[in-house]
Amino acid sequence: MVADGPTVLDLWDLTPSAVPQPSRLYCLPPIGMGTPTVESLTGYIARLAVTHGVTVHRLVVNEILPLLGRSYLLNPLNMGLSAFFQGQSRALNGTRILARDVVRTLESLTRRTDLRFLTMQSWGEVVPARDLLRRQRAWCPTCYEEWRQAGQAIYEPLLWTLASITTCPRHRRRLQQSCPAPACQRSLPVLGQRTRPGHCSACGGWLGVPAEPGPASVGALTDQEVEDQSRIGEAIGGLLAEAPNLSPGPTRQRLPEVIATYAEAAAGGNVAGLARELGLSVKTVSQWRHGQAVPTLALLLHTCHRLGTTPLRFLTDDVAQVPQSWAERPKMKTVSLVDAPRRPQRLRRAFDVAAARSALEAILASPEHPPPPMREVAQRLDRAHSELIHHLPALCHAISARYLAYQHARGTEKRRQLCAEIQQAARQLHDQGIYPSAYRISRLISQPGFLRDVEARATREEVLRGLRCPM
Repeated sequence: MVADGPTVLDLWDLTPSAVPQPSRLYCLPPIGMGTPTVESLTGYIARLAVTHGVTVHRLVVNEILPLLGRSYLLNPLNMGLSAFFQGQSRALNGTRILARDVVRTLESLTRRTDLRFLTMQSWGEVVPARDLLRRQRAWCPTCYEEWRQAGQAIYEPLLWTLASITTCPRHRRRLQQSCPAPACQRSLPVLGQRTRPGHCSACGGWLGVPAEPGPASVGALTDQEVEDQSRIGEAIGGLLAEAPNLSPGPTRQRLPEVIATYAEAAAGGNVAGLARELGLSVKTVSQWRHGQAVPTLALLLHTCHRLGTTPLRFLTDDVAQVPQSWAERPKMKTVSLVDAPRRPQRLRRAFDVAAARSALEAILASPEHPPPPMREVAQRLDRAHSELIHHLPALCHAISARYLAYQHARGTEKRRQLCAEIQQAARQLHDQGIYPSAYRISRLISQPGFLRDVEARATREEVLRGLRCPM
C-alpha cells in the first residue's frame, strides 16, 4: 500500500523548561497548618534543625542570623547570642519585629510562604505583645507520649507558647514547665541552643509521660479549671485556625467601631454601661472606644466571654451583626463596679517624726553590711518612701549616700578583679605560645562582656606592651 504523502508531525518545543531555584534549607511542611493545634515557629526551627542533623545553635548561627541583619548577636565579645536564646527566642512566636524578620528569613531559606501562620502575626494589629507569650517552655507530657506511641511527628503547638493556656484540657492536666528528670529539674527556654521537640534542651531526656489511669490523672485541676481552659483553648484555637484565611487581618481601627456598637446595643451608647456589663473600669473601655489602647489577649478573652461571643467573631464579623449577637447572648450576671474587687488602699496613719528620726539614725549608725538602700529602709519601717523623704530629707539622703558609696566601692573592686583576670589570662596564653587576642581572653574570664569596657581594653593593651606582643 502506497502512502498518499508524507506525515506531518507536531513540532517539538525545544525551549528549556524553567527549573525552580532550589531552597537553601529543606522545605519542611509545618504541622497542623489551618488547625487550632498549628505548630509554633520555635518548634518549627527545632524540627528543621533535627531534619538537617544539626543543633539549633548551628542552624541559627550559620543560616538564620547572617541573613537577619543583627550582626551584634554574632559578636563573640558580648552575650548577645546567649541573650537571644534565653530571652528573645520566645518573641519569635509573637507579633513584634523580630518575629517578622525571622519569618522572612526562614521563608527565603526554605522557599515557603506560610511560616507567618506559625506565629501570632496575623492578629498583631488587634492583639498586643504584652502578656501574650510565656517566658519559659511548657508542654503536655502525655501528648508527647501519645504521639510517640502512635508514630506521629513530635512537635510544639503554638497554643503551648501562649500565656493564657495553662492546661491540656484533653488530658486534664497542667502543662509541665520543668524537666521531670530528678537530676535536672530545670526550666527550659522556649528555644534553646540544643532544643529537640519532646526532649529537654539541658539534659536531653525524654519529656513524655504515659497517661495516668483513673482520677489520679486529673491532679490538682478542678472541673471549673478544666471548663475555663477548654473554653479559652477553643477561643484561641479559632484564631489560630482562621489565620491562613485572613486577607488581610483585622486592623487597629476595628476595635473602636465594635466597642461603640456594643455600647449602643448594651446601654444606648453609654460606655459606662458597657463597662458595668464587662466588669471593667470605665477608663479601660473608654480607651478602647477611642483607639488609645487595645486589650491584651487575656482581657480580650474576658470581654468576649462577657459579651457571649468569641474572639474570632468579635474581630472579624460584620459590625452590623453585633446587635443580633448581643440579643442572643447567654444572660450573665452583671458585675457592678461598686461590687467589683478593688485594690486594697493603705490606711492613713499619723506620722511620728520623732520615732521615724530615731529609727533612721539607728540604721545610719548600725554596722550592717551591706548597708540597706532607702527603699528597703522604708519597707522595714512600713512607711512610704516619699513620706520619709518629705519629713526627714537629710537622714534619708545620708542613708542613700552611704548605700551609693558601698555600690561604687563594690563596682570598683569588681572591675579591679576583672582587670586582674585579663592580665592573668593574657600571660597564660602568651606562656603557651598563643597570641592573647580579645576573643581568646574573653573565654578565660568570668565576664566576657567586660572586654568591651574602656578600662578593660586599656588593661589588655598594657599587658601586650609588657609582653612585647603586637596590638
